[in-house]
Amino acid sequence: MQRCSLDEILRTAKLVPFEQKHIQFLISLIKKQSAKGLVVRFHPLFAFTPQEALSKMRDGVFVLTCPQIQADFVFLCESGGKGLLGGQKRVFRVFAGDLEQDEFSAASSYKSFGIAATSVNNIFRSEGLLSGAV
Repeated sequence: MQRCSLDEILRTAKLVPFEQKHIQFLISLIKKQSAKGLVVRFHPLFAFTPQEALSKMRDGVFVLTCPQIQADFVFLCESGGKGLLGGQKRVFRVFAGDLEQDEFSAASSYKSFGIAATSVNNIFRSEGLLSGAV
């Protein structure tokens, strides 16, 4: 599988801001995951404070770290063109890897942020750390 750096990912992406509803969904999801005993947080090397993480999301990117499964995930909000009525369409891309080693592989692309954000739960399930819905 092809590996690439975060810089390479960002250079080739056509980023658009995450919307407020995406930010609210992500915060709610992280709280639910925490209640289930899962450790999911913004990567401290990418965003030192919650305010910095929100600022990065307004730039169209954020990085989550999941120490229990020893994985980091880069989430991008990219332009999907214009809709029929002229509104901005979005595509959400996820990359899995290690931010400290600066190596990532493409995981998947989604049209729905909810599905993209909850995709990390599938890895927790495969590791036996999660059962049922979050």
